[in-house]
Amino acid sequence: MKKCLLISILSLVLAITWGGEAFPQSQKEMTFSGTHYWASTPKTFQLDQGRRIGQLEIFGVRVNDNSDDPFHGVSTHIFMISYMSKEYHKSRGYETWTDKDGDKVTWEILDTPAGSSSMPARLIEGTGKYLGWQGTMEITVQFPKSFPEGTFRGIGRQIIKIVTP
Repeated sequence: MKKCLLISILSLVLAITWGGEAFPQSQKEMTFSGTHYWASTPKTFQLDQGRRIGQLEIFGVRVNDNSDDPFHGVSTHIFMISYMSKEYHKSRGYETWTDKDGDKVTWEILDTPAGSSSMPARLIEGTGKYLGWQGTMEITVQFPKSFPEGTFRGIGRQIIKIVTP
């Protein structure tokens, strides 16, 4: 009897000491959507007649469909680089969202799968209140006519799935 009581008390002390970390913590899953409006001045580096590298640094703002969802009104900064030839065109980019408190999330923008009209992205890092967040995003982009010549405009429609710790 004393042995069972001792084990029970020891288990309780360990559970309190660990602060509940020994027990699985519930995660919250969110799905929301929004639109990203941006502008840029791209740079292209011609390697030879059939190959070039493009660089795009993008600044913009993100607006959610529901203003209560996270990341409504964040500032956005994207850096993308592309390699283009007659047979090959691939891009890679990183997108950082900064909220009004200065906390950030960074997404890795992946290549558009063949036959798809949207680009996938994955959340790779968060700071402050977003530390430990994980997620995926699907981005569909429209390109309105740009002005002045040599600039670039875009409207990105985004569907986001987030898992918080």
